[in-house]
Amino acid sequence: MHSYLIVIFNESVFDTPTYKTLIKMLSVHPHTATLFVWDNSPLSQHETGIKSKVKGLDVNYYHSKRNENLSIVYNKVMKSAFELKSDYVTLLDQDSHISSDFKKSIDDSSSQYLLVPKVCSDKTGVLISPRYQEYNYLINKCSIKYLDSNVDPGVFASKNMFAVGSGMTISKSLWLTGIRFQDKLSFYGVDTEFCTDYAEINDKFILLDSIIMHNASNEHDEGYGKFKWRLIKYYEHWSYQLIKHVGLPLGLASLYVGISLKFVLLKNKIKRLFIINKA
Repeated sequence: MHSYLIVIFNESVFDTPTYKTLIKMLSVHPHTATLFVWDNSPLSQHETGIKSKVKGLDVNYYHSKRNENLSIVYNKVMKSAFELKSDYVTLLDQDSHISSDFKKSIDDSSSQYLLVPKVCSDKTGVLISPRYQEYNYLINKCSIKYLDSNVDPGVFASKNMFAVGSGMTISKSLWLTGIRFQDKLSFYGVDTEFCTDYAEINDKFILLDSIIMHNASNEHDEGYGKFKWRLIKYYEHWSYQLIKHVGLPLGLASLYVGISLKFVLLKNKIKRLFIINKA
């Protein structure tokens, strides 16, 4: 059995491109499947006991009543899915378009490795995941090496590999090695640190012969409030990196990151005011 998780926020799962393309994929490649819907909205988007519009697809719906850490959501759902005898769990957000060949590409691959599809920006079409990146943690800079959009699927080295969470597929055999998502991270860095931890126990991953079109948050305009929220989450990850990978004490890391956060927020506010006055 294959389980799929869709995390939603302020949107019915039935209205998401993820659900619609998942249903299309299931019609092209029928298989026993369970859908986990985790609702992180302040107000529930569904009644308890919702049913799929497709016969044979069981749905498990959860409403957390608060914006739960993605790391915690992923770990909880995978634990439940594998206890329900699932062989695989695929993580998805609400803004992804799944290719109809997605399940077939998994069936053609080895279950011992982490499975990741090609993830392309729905705005530019550029391949954004997987990719290779190396950090300079002290100055919070990342050197990125993108793969060519036409790269052939297959087995790749996992060292310094990063893959976005949406479309990431984990087998039961991989889960049983003890690998987990880091509960301390809530949003940014959840997938990054998972890939880092994975590379420590396995030197290879599989790039699937399938493409997911994904809404990349950094490619879309947003107001100051959303920018501030994202930056706080991003710096939360940076603080985690300084503690784990550099070895800074918690207090020093918090002070260092906090000063930088205030500076970047002030800089962004000034920039926005300049744009408004210029207009």
